[in-house]
Amino acid sequence: MKELFLKFLPTVAAFMGFEPGAKEKLDFSEEEKKKLDAETGKDGFAEQFMKYYNEEYLKANEEAQKHYDEFMEKMKASGVNPASEQEEDPEPSEVPTADEKTLASKLRDMVKQAEGLLKTNAQLAADNEKLKKLPEDDVPEALITQENKKMNSVTHSKTHLFASGNSWDSLERPWNKRAASGKIEPSAATVWDKVNIDKLNEDLGAYYRRNSNEIMSLLMDGYDIPAHWPVVSNVQDQYVFTSIVSGEITQAFKKEWLPKNKQRFVPVINKIFDKQIDGEWQASELKSIEKSWLNMFFNEGSTPYKESFARYLIGEILKKARKEDKISVFKGVYSDPALQPDKAGSFLNSMDGFLKLISKHMDVDYKSHDLPKVNSVNAYDVIQDWVENKLPIDVRNMPGLKLGLGNDVHRWYIDGREKSKGVYMDYERIANHVEDFPNIEFVKHAQLEGTGFMYITTDDNIGLMVDRPGEEGIITIEYTKRIINFFADYKLGVFFKAFGAKVDPSAEIDYEDQIFFSNKVDLLTDVYVPVAANDATPSVTEHKALKIGSNNTAPTNITDIDDATVGDYIYLYGDAETNISTVVSNSDLLLDGGNFPLNKGNVLVLIAVAGDKFLEYSRTIASEASSTEKVTLAGDATTADAQDGTHFVTSANSGATALTNIENAIEGETYTIEGGSDTNSTTVANSGNFLLTGSFTASNGTYLKVVYNGAKFVEVERG
Repeated sequence: MKELFLKFLPTVAAFMGFEPGAKEKLDFSEEEKKKLDAETGKDGFAEQFMKYYNEEYLKANEEAQKHYDEFMEKMKASGVNPASEQEEDPEPSEVPTADEKTLASKLRDMVKQAEGLLKTNAQLAADNEKLKKLPEDDVPEALITQENKKMNSVTHSKTHLFASGNSWDSLERPWNKRAASGKIEPSAATVWDKVNIDKLNEDLGAYYRRNSNEIMSLLMDGYDIPAHWPVVSNVQDQYVFTSIVSGEITQAFKKEWLPKNKQRFVPVINKIFDKQIDGEWQASELKSIEKSWLNMFFNEGSTPYKESFARYLIGEILKKARKEDKISVFKGVYSDPALQPDKAGSFLNSMDGFLKLISKHMDVDYKSHDLPKVNSVNAYDVIQDWVENKLPIDVRNMPGLKLGLGNDVHRWYIDGREKSKGVYMDYERIANHVEDFPNIEFVKHAQLEGTGFMYITTDDNIGLMVDRPGEEGIITIEYTKRIINFFADYKLGVFFKAFGAKVDPSAEIDYEDQIFFSNKVDLLTDVYVPVAANDATPSVTEHKALKIGSNNTAPTNITDIDDATVGDYIYLYGDAETNISTVVSNSDLLLDGGNFPLNKGNVLVLIAVAGDKFLEYSRTIASEASSTEKVTLAGDATTADAQDGTHFVTSANSGATALTNIENAIEGETYTIEGGSDTNSTTVANSGNFLLTGSFTASNGTYLKVVYNGAKFVEVERG
């Protein structure tokens, strides 16, 4: 009360016009009391203030003055003159001066602050009374010691680990009791029987109900899920976004009524996928998990975690599932489980991911850009040209755009920019957005590394779908015949709001009517989906990379490919040790090397051409070393031919010989020149078609790697 009064005193004194240092009692008139009450907004304030001033404040000052006078008398009696020893008395605190309106406003603010402080003090007092009534024996125990060594302590009460009060931390659970007691020796291990499994099930369910959002956050922490992607919940089957596409609507004024507007509603239907986790442990494996959890507390030098066994167990189960989900969110290609009803399927075939959705809509609902293949040499120029010259002007200046790319392409872009700007004194390193376009931010994706794929869209166009947040954390555990089974069911999907569309659905799409942009790249060529058993003419309607043979019940000859489009690359991967499928060379399948058996790991790549025919592009035998075939150049050769290969070995020459070109080179391809002889070794000059760090002599065992940028062969490595 005294502190509040002293805060009010200077302002009230200024407002009412009295000297706070005077010894006279206050005696406000009724009119003055009403005025002060009105300005503070508190009836009775003036009376209470005056009473405290007269009965407490003046009395305290009188007592202080009395003690001071007695002290001064004693000092004089001892021969000391205090007045001559001390400095001048400091000036008394000034009474604030201000106009009446300002002082009234200040008074009202002080009253509000005082009332808030009084309420807080009252609540604290009430809370203190409640705490006094709690039983004194339910408090954290002392530091746990083991084998006379001071270990990390585990805080607990008489009833709960961590003194949390949560059901899953109850000391009725033997695993929690072990943590509280510090007994981690094998003889004290939990007996994982049906009774304890049932208790653990209860704990996992209770933990999920309380912490579902935390479990969902496991999916979003790293592993390439962009932070700006929203998560939409309560999706059971499909999530549909509908955009309106409008044609021209304005025109010159005419007297006639001439409506010309046309609109079309374009839905994007996003599918959510059912996923499952099935696993089993031996009892010994669950004991090992329990021991690992306990070791977090009792290993010397370790930091004690405040992590319940339920949380730890969910984390262990979801650790692998989380990683797989984050990969399938990007690279997943859904396969109908009915094709393999009795076989555990690949996690990559559990859903259609980000790249699969893009490949379905590419050049159907949006038009891709045919950009040069991106590499370490041209990445900066390709991206700048794409943004500056190929995006519609209204798009490239929109706020909130994201440019997604692999970590490798982003690194190449930064390096290329530094090389092009390094001569400028005012150069500033920019890594988070496209040069001159701060509205287009880079989003790096680890899952795009090696693909060369890039996209641009708005920051709210892509997201994730779930049914219930964190439902993959609803783990059920069963105990049957000494085997402990665990399982979970959940839903997950990727959504897009829009790609692009024309008012006339039969019209060719163009860049002016889309919100998603990308370069044209063949995607997901290394993610395969299984085909039906004994299929002699597999279809590529859903996906162009097929896993052949794993479902076969008999050897099968493949004689054709269904539903391909001219220009498609078809990837066939052998996935069987028995009942193997063989691709048969015939009038439709034109194989240079003859029939090709799709043994486990063998790969055949075909190109669809006119006339419903397919040409062999390449074949790989799994048992053979996967190395690039080297092409030996003839002696005195001054050129190499890229149609022969990408790795060239020089020979002995009859005289000085210089390699001046690699004919028929492909832009973006890397070529290797290996020295094969010390006799008049071939040389490559830093001039003409080659841009090197210096001339190169291809002596025996040396090599030079160059990449073709469309004009020159640029050095990337030598050794």
